Amino acid sequence: MGFSARLAAVFCAIFLVGCGQLPTEQQGAGQRPGPAGVYTDTTLAEYLEVRFGQVKTCSGLTEGHFQELSVVMMAPVFTCPWYADGCDGEFVPPNIIKLGHPYSWDHEVIHYLLFVNTGSADSGHSSELFTRFCPS
Repeated sequence: MGFSARLAAVFCAIFLVGCGQLPTEQQGAGQRPGPAGVYTDTTLAEYLEVRFGQVKTCSGLTEGHFQELSVVMMAPVFTCPWYADGCDGEFVPPNIIKLGHPYSWDHEVIHYLLFVNTGSADSGHSSELFTRFCPS
């Protein structure tokens, strides 16, 4: 067996020895458990704030600020007064957005922006803003 073949065999053996194993610290050994509860990390709030700014710019509506909102994370579908089968997002005037998942964010932000700019959240969805695509 030539040198390069032996070298390849050594690398293959090293690779196979480690296959399917995680370093000890990734296996949980010595790790402290996280606190009990339900949490979101800061990246969700950061995403929602950035996307709020993008939707606001795209809409052309000037009033309303992310910092004024109260955002409540909900189950993916929750009870609401609008639909018998539930909602995945809901704007509750004057500043609450209930959010079943981030995909409903733009829609609920439009309700909020319409409310603070026109006095109506347009629950009938007659505004063309509900069908306009706002790129990210």
